Amino acid sequence: MSYQIPCSPVVAETEEKKSRFICWLGPVTDKAAFLRELEIIRARYPDASHHCTALVVGNPANPEIMQADDDGEPGGSAGRPMLELLLKQEIGNVGVIVTRYFGGTKLGVGGLMRAYRGAVGAALQAAELKRHVALLDLRIACDFAGESRLRFLVAQLGGTCGNAGYGTRVELDVVLPEDRWPSLQAQLQAEGFELLAEPGSHPSKT
Repeated sequence: MSYQIPCSPVVAETEEKKSRFICWLGPVTDKAAFLRELEIIRARYPDASHHCTALVVGNPANPEIMQADDDGEPGGSAGRPMLELLLKQEIGNVGVIVTRYFGGTKLGVGGLMRAYRGAVGAALQAAELKRHVALLDLRIACDFAGESRLRFLVAQLGGTCGNAGYGTRVELDVVLPEDRWPSLQAQLQAEGFELLAEPGSHPSKT
């Protein structure tokens, strides 16, 4: 499955009843790096009331890491709405930190949920997003006469062919976008090509 990821960090500021919400949103693939960014922001805004966070590492449909923190706001009023918006927009490898300066007027749980969600929404509008495509590693065998046909099928589906081993037959390394695998699998079965191993993950591209 493909999903969106941010290209670079952005900062957006919103206001709700004189409370300021400053949202940092950026690409994150490592929890430790995200926590370092949080410490930087805490040092930048030491007098802020809260620094609420949400983090999605990996595919938002099945994240490797998914977490949210309210940082002292009422439970479920900050981190969770931020996280839910990221998942709804199908954005992965992303972290958000929303810094709040209290403006003197309590917003209530509902008001806080709207304000924190709105802060992340403003950052998403400012962010440049790109499509992230997971890749699969395959090794496929065919006879010599079928090699050109196999290479054609792979290229037609947006894949690339790598190393080839030549013995009694051809064994070809293939890298394929994950969402194209069902189509290639059907072609392999229909034309008698042999898959030598189950598809494995590959460093992704964008």
